[in-house]
Amino acid sequence: MSRGIIRAKLAVPTLPDERVERPRLDQRIASLLDRHQIVVVSATAGAGKTTAVASAMRRLQRPVAWLTLDRTDTAPGRLVTYLEEALAAIVPDVVGTATRALSVGVPHAEAAGILAEALRGDGVLVIDEVERLGDVRPAWHVVESLLRYAPDGLRIVLISRRALPFEVLPAPDAWAAIGDDDLAFTPAEAARALELHGESGLDESAVVDATGGWVTGVLFEAWRWAGGLAEAGGAVDPLHGYLAAHIVGALGPAEREFLESTSVLTYVTAPRAEALGVPDAAARLAGLRHARLPVTWSENGTVMRCHPRFREYLLTALEERGEHDVARLHLALGRRLAEEGYDEDAVEALLRADAPGEALAPAERAIAGVIERLDIAIAERWLARLSGGTPTSVPLTVAELMIAVGSEDFERGAAVAERLAARGERDALVRASPVAGALMAWCNVTLGRLDEFHRLVASVPPGHEADVLRYVVGHVEAVPRPPRPDVTGSPLDALVLGNDYYYGQFSQLDDDQPFSNWIDAITGGPLRIGALRATGQTLRALEMYEAAQARGRQAGMLEQTVRAELLLDAGRTEEAHAAVAHLRDLVRGQDAPLLQLVLLITIAKLALRLDRDARSARATLDEADRLAERCPYPFITEQIDTWYGLALLLTGEDVPARERLRRALASMTSADRLLEMPTAAVYLAEAEWRTGDEAAADAAADAALGAARRQGSNHILLQALADFPFVASRRIDTEPGGESAWHELGRALMAQRPTVAPPVHSAVELYEFGRTAIVVDGRVRRPRIAKTYELLAYLTTRPGLRADRAELLDALFDGRADPSTRAYLRQAIRWLREVLGSPDAVLAETGEIRLGDSLTVAGESARLEVMLAEAARLQGADRLDATLAALAIADQGDFLPDAATRWAELRREALTSAVTDARLDAAELAFAAGRYDEAGRLADRVLDAEPYREAGWRLRMRLADALGAADSVIRAYHACERALAELGTTPSRTTRELLERLRR
Repeated sequence: MSRGIIRAKLAVPTLPDERVERPRLDQRIASLLDRHQIVVVSATAGAGKTTAVASAMRRLQRPVAWLTLDRTDTAPGRLVTYLEEALAAIVPDVVGTATRALSVGVPHAEAAGILAEALRGDGVLVIDEVERLGDVRPAWHVVESLLRYAPDGLRIVLISRRALPFEVLPAPDAWAAIGDDDLAFTPAEAARALELHGESGLDESAVVDATGGWVTGVLFEAWRWAGGLAEAGGAVDPLHGYLAAHIVGALGPAEREFLESTSVLTYVTAPRAEALGVPDAAARLAGLRHARLPVTWSENGTVMRCHPRFREYLLTALEERGEHDVARLHLALGRRLAEEGYDEDAVEALLRADAPGEALAPAERAIAGVIERLDIAIAERWLARLSGGTPTSVPLTVAELMIAVGSEDFERGAAVAERLAARGERDALVRASPVAGALMAWCNVTLGRLDEFHRLVASVPPGHEADVLRYVVGHVEAVPRPPRPDVTGSPLDALVLGNDYYYGQFSQLDDDQPFSNWIDAITGGPLRIGALRATGQTLRALEMYEAAQARGRQAGMLEQTVRAELLLDAGRTEEAHAAVAHLRDLVRGQDAPLLQLVLLITIAKLALRLDRDARSARATLDEADRLAERCPYPFITEQIDTWYGLALLLTGEDVPARERLRRALASMTSADRLLEMPTAAVYLAEAEWRTGDEAAADAAADAALGAARRQGSNHILLQALADFPFVASRRIDTEPGGESAWHELGRALMAQRPTVAPPVHSAVELYEFGRTAIVVDGRVRRPRIAKTYELLAYLTTRPGLRADRAELLDALFDGRADPSTRAYLRQAIRWLREVLGSPDAVLAETGEIRLGDSLTVAGESARLEVMLAEAARLQGADRLDATLAALAIADQGDFLPDAATRWAELRREALTSAVTDARLDAAELAFAAGRYDEAGRLADRVLDAEPYREAGWRLRMRLADALGAADSVIRAYHACERALAELGTTPSRTTRELLERLRR
């Protein structure tokens, strides 16, 4: 795009020479910008939005950046680029901030966030015609990110004909709105406007009544033409009638033809008009500069932009010329846009001109970007118009394959391969585009067509694509894990990431690694959620999952299976059961064997984990076994064996369980697949012990521990140990002392108390430590009676957020159930409804009290328990940081400090015990990391709470030794002796041996 047009997009619009000064509106906008970071000006076309904002900007003492959008700016990368250039008017140093981020693969929304964070100082950014973004979600994500990360000093004005998507805007108190009522002319303003247009004798009140104060209606007198359409040329739209009779009708034929012909252009310049075949374009444009038209001009008068409503009229008039003339203009427009580098717009214009042959080249250049931003409907429309060309187009074939993979229509992808083979074109196309060959192979392996998969693998020439397929072959054949290829930004990155997950290489799925929108939608996003779940980071996984859901993205098979397991881990059993039922429906509608197998395994796994339902699980796994015989994938068969082994153990069939599990672990070990290796090894340890081979049981348990270490998380291991905790107990019994890895695992296993993860985003927050408060939609609400806090706290600890009335009386009133306590409970319930703001917030049904289904509540104690459980699943520095983050909640003070009931005391004791355990764990981790001061402070707090904790004294002794304080080692030991003497006991052998070892 020429610099003149770019300057026009970024310029504050010039105000009309003849206009009505509206100081009350200027002041209104300025006042809102003083109090709010964001002002949304949303009103009908022709309401004077742009003029009002441009006028108000003149009065501000802040630098102003302005960006006027058009329909081409829905491409998120282009939008980020223009935002960066616009904001350079406020902070010149931001140039390159976002575009450099885009160049290294940072997603568009994140690049916008980086741009916002780079800003400093005060200023105002105006984004005009925001409605041009339509329903293009990636573009809205860019705007949302900009708004979210904008610094306090930046004010943002969004001008739009349409209401903005609710999720784009921040909290309600951060923004304000200007609407049609604010922008409407008052009678006095209408009188001045009519006077400027030579209509001084009209009744301004009648004008305002007739038009509703609509600025364009007043200025163009549309109200007068409502009953005289025939005089206006029969126009259906009164404004169009006025424009025809009084604006365009006042021009000469050449000027009218110029305006109609150039209406296909958003920005009109002489060179662009000449490219359309318009004669004397420069002269025509110069002549129109002096006409009274609803258009805006660049400062130097070389770029014209019609008011949107005026352009609508001109386009309507153009259509009346006939299809041939319109097609000729769109053909010329498409050629010009292609020359200017606007390939996507060029394709649309050329297809409008029915010139698919000329549209092919720009479509080949643009279609990958269209798919990357997930505008699949546009890409499909192009393919329908452009496919069938000879010879076969490589970019369009790759695009069709990407759509097939992205929509999980693998039959379509395989059909592409068959079609090319039938024409004798497949091998040549694979040589020209190894990516296409790899995508066709992907479709065939998913469909279980392994012979065809291997033929395609063999045809892909050496290089990155062949390396990716070799990585896939590691799951298809019983071979050691091949080298992992790098991710390069290719569509095949999705294939690499999927294989990373099944190899258990969770660190490769780190959420800091940028993926394209397409990869993130079909694989990257779900796999990141899956990796977070598999490493025990349930809350982060839920947050990412709910964010994906909020964006309205259609969940694929992979995301459905991840969701089911995540809900199970989060303790949301009812939702997990519903997810399993949904997976069963998906199996019936699925014809890709690999996806069927993944679904069946997930269903069986959840049947075992949710309900210990071995019979149902075996029936599902028998179906998977039969399918796997036809389509053998080692990484699938070993998972079938693992879960079949658990089902057999649960029914006491130990010998067949052992054989299944030996086979599974051997397969995982030979291929170095870590995903379920801790699970298979723990179950095998149980089977070996039950069948009398204790040495083999210990070896299997140690294999499980080693696999967990390599995964970087204990979560999967702890889940398996929860099924058979004696595997851990037996290994702990064989370990000397109390500081082994198995002792640490035992403590982590005890920390995995059954909990329900609180909602990631909740309308109600309950603060319970050090003070009590109920916060509803960001505002503190205070009930009149204190028992209300305890009632809500109790309900948040119960499954389903519900409790029997008798149970509540017992918990909240220490078992008293007299008329007084029953009345008190009714009052507590009434006030809870009051503070939550809805009579449906608390429901009383058949003796049961529960929170309403639409209510989302997060209590601090529930969040603390989940965070402590999550921290215990991690390892090393990650575990320490996560533990300290959880302890920060408890460090605020006692749980429900004003509550004195037996339930509150028991809950307080349980939480204190869990916190003390976690604090000791954090102290040990800090010591191992060489953070001795922090370890000492944490150990002191443990011993203050529980002076008889020998592990705390042993840590104190080791700390003293590490710091070279030999005398302090002995003092710590004697302090331990004194504390234990109060209980009538002495230090254990482990503590005594430590003393001897440290004194040597």
